[in-house]
Amino acid sequence: MFKVDPNPTFTHTVKVKVPVDGGFREETLKATYSVVPASELEGFDLDESQSSQAFLTRTVIGLDDIVDAEGNPLSFNHAVRDALFDLPYVRIALARVYFEGVAGARAGN
Repeated sequence: MFKVDPNPTFTHTVKVKVPVDGGFREETLKATYSVVPASELEGFDLDESQSSQAFLTRTVIGLDDIVDAEGNPLSFNHAVRDALFDLPYVRIALARVYFEGVAGARAGN
């Protein structure tokens, strides 16, 4: 039996490839997403900066396991959210995990 949830959400671990000299360092955070109706997704262009920021603002409703440069825990708020969304590698990772989450499988599988 399929259960209809009017406001579905899910939380997944997001692997972020942070650029460093000579390669990448993998870091993780937890993101809680709100599922957006397919009809609303059509209004977002993830190749355009403002539209992809708007998409993440609409879908990401929480971030956990994030720290500052000294390792101090950060609370999720608009300033932290916006700073993370402004980093292209974070933006790409968050969008990828959202679509993997709603599709139920990793891309390429």
